[in-house]
Amino acid sequence: MRMRPEYDLQVVGQNLKRLRIAKNLSVEDVRAYLCLGSVQAIYKYEKGKGYPQADTMFALMELYGAGINDIVMKHEEDEMSSSAVYGDKKALCA
Repeated sequence: MRMRPEYDLQVVGQNLKRLRIAKNLSVEDVRAYLCLGSVQAIYKYEKGKGYPQADTMFALMELYGAGINDIVMKHEEDEMSSSAVYGDKKALCA
């Protein structure tokens, strides 16, 4: 039998942020889509401080047009410095 995989909260958070920025969505846009009262949960997910509940994860996958592996697996660009990956994209969302 295979061992259950471990998922890294930091990787999931980085991927959620990367996918949101790639879709040119603000944290407020995501909050409204998920019908949340505040943006704090989205920041919590993106900072790797907690996982979204299953229904929220499914909704995020739909919103971002992403599969589960896009969210839970480390991606090549994650190994670059965050300024190289997010530097130009942050300006687009400002």
